[in-house]
Amino acid sequence: MSPEVRPFLPEDEGALRRVMAAALAFDAFPGVTAWDLDMEVGSILGDPDGTAVAVDDGVLCGYICPRADDLTVHPEFRRHGHGRRLFAAGMEVVARAGEEAICLYVPSTGAGPEFASAMGLAYRSSLWRLNLSPGAAVPSPVFPGGVVGRAYGDWIPLPQFVDFLNHSFAGHPSPISWTVGQIEYVHIRPEFDPTSILLLTPADLPERPIGFARIALGPPEDGGGGGARVGEVALIGVLPQWRGRGLGRELLRWGVAQLLARGAGPIQLTVEAENELALGLYLRTGFEPAVKWPHWTRSVATRATPQAG
Repeated sequence: MSPEVRPFLPEDEGALRRVMAAALAFDAFPGVTAWDLDMEVGSILGDPDGTAVAVDDGVLCGYICPRADDLTVHPEFRRHGHGRRLFAAGMEVVARAGEEAICLYVPSTGAGPEFASAMGLAYRSSLWRLNLSPGAAVPSPVFPGGVVGRAYGDWIPLPQFVDFLNHSFAGHPSPISWTVGQIEYVHIRPEFDPTSILLLTPADLPERPIGFARIALGPPEDGGGGGARVGEVALIGVLPQWRGRGLGRELLRWGVAQLLARGAGPIQLTVEAENELALGLYLRTGFEPAVKWPHWTRSVATRATPQAG
């Protein structure tokens, strides 16, 4: 059976996880954990049309998920052209979504940069993981008068919530967006906790969100059952017209306070290095750089055939 690339199907989940686990053990990319990959699986299942998989003699051996900046081939199936085929499929996925460019995480070591260059990609910027310094004293949140906080709930219809999320990231250095299917899948999972999301609204318009923060608790750093769980300030967003009023700072403080109250030990977050305002806020709060993830891009309009490699 000839190698092929096809759309991801929900029944591929087990095979997808096996590819992820094998690559995680083999590559040991800094800062990437099984928890991160589990979150990615949830995103893929919520938007299956956004992922393509490579199949070799009936075995799923790789995948590309442009929304997660991820192209991965099982270590035992590399150097067989699967990466090139997956990249071509990823370009089609991005084009169908109406996006201008494909973006992929390219580790600095190994064959990543050579492959990326052969595919016509070029380095653009880096995503950083920051860890909160153990000695940092983060103040409690104090939101401005006229602004109130509400936990996520049925008071906001899901399509309105997703539209608000996407508007909150308007102008972000790296394009970020979500579909209703992605968010719906996350929200129906048994571990979903509505109180992990805080929405800010004007006091006089309590059904019109203007800012939000989401936190998450993962397993301990060693992956075992002992020790404090890892906390993450997963997302912070504010509508463009409400920025510059300190809402992002107070949402960050809320996230840290909530994670500590829920028993988190280490606390982390990720930020695009080009997002200078957010990066400055996080550094002033006591977060410190821990991991750097280079990202390479290629315009969808660049239709030249990638070089072999």
